Amino acid sequence: MSQLITRNEVEDLCERELESKFYGLMQDLIRSQNMLNERAMALASLETVEAELNRKRAFGRCSVPKCRP
Repeated sequence: MSQLITRNEVEDLCERELESKFYGLMQDLIRSQNMLNERAMALASLETVEAELNRKRAFGRCSVPKCRP
């Protein structure tokens, strides 16, 4: 993980995709405990993905395409 994830990048993702990204970022955090810059980027991205996931859960998914099985 070397790039910050913005809301624009995640707002069209479905819950399953967001959850996958969230857990991937959590793994990045675990691996990057000794790499401060990577850790800061992963934390900021994790917050972005978590906020979008919570927003979708709170307001429904009507305007967002559903994930494919």
